[in-house]
Amino acid sequence: MSADSHREASREQWGSAAEAWARAAEEEETGASASATEWMLKAAELQPGEQVLELACGAARVGFHAAEAVRPDGTVLCSDFAEEMVRAVEGRVARTGVDNVEPRILDAEHLDLADDSFDAVLCRFGYMLMPNPAQAIAESRRVLRPGGRLVLAVWGAAERNPWLTTVAEATMERLGAPPPEPGTPGPFALGDVERLRELLEGAGLEEVGVEAIEAEQTYESLEGWWERLREVSGPLAALLDALPAEDAAAIRSASLAAAERYVKPGGEVVFPATILGARARRG
Repeated sequence: MSADSHREASREQWGSAAEAWARAAEEEETGASASATEWMLKAAELQPGEQVLELACGAARVGFHAAEAVRPDGTVLCSDFAEEMVRAVEGRVARTGVDNVEPRILDAEHLDLADDSFDAVLCRFGYMLMPNPAQAIAESRRVLRPGGRLVLAVWGAAERNPWLTTVAEATMERLGAPPPEPGTPGPFALGDVERLRELLEGAGLEEVGVEAIEAEQTYESLEGWWERLREVSGPLAALLDALPAEDAAAIRSASLAAAERYVKPGGEVVFPATILGARARRG
């Protein structure tokens, strides 16, 4: 699939998940995503009055926290390439009355923004899904002011995130599909510490630091885990919906069976998870 085709398919898939993301944003965030947000906000060292850009914002969970940190005079531009996600953020802004968040449709690989515009760029679980993360990171550096910070989080190595790889392995086995080629856009595309560091340094960023963040993904039950994944993962839902019912059912059954080892007494499911957090500065 070409980069343009992948981009359009991804835009449609994530757009279809926007409603579920908007609902989830009304709940207190837990698990690995909350751990990533906490790490990012600490690493970003946001100050009152700063101008912040959030890329691939989804429902702008990170951006809303950032907006609080830069008050009273700072602002946050929460952007996503999926129009439906941006509309979801507009709805959150209207409901909450937050007055220093601006939602906008932007493609991180081609930012329609002036050079030297922001004190910080934040991106949680976004760069790894992009066809050309090197270009997106270079664009992020371009819009940073000298001394500005880029702070991001991506999922770590696949084998350290069974909350998702359990489904991927069941899918590949059922369909007889090979693993994706290294570097293929996806949840674990930037899960290698050295590759991530090289991308940041290759974009001309300085003081690059990459850190593994150990966390957990917790669900109330196996069924709850499965339904949550289908709700919030646009590509997974698109794949399963496109399969014959027999194949989709077999993948579900195999996934639930493989995940049973993570079930705790009482039925709660707790998966280990690993995130890579990275921070860099424009010189």
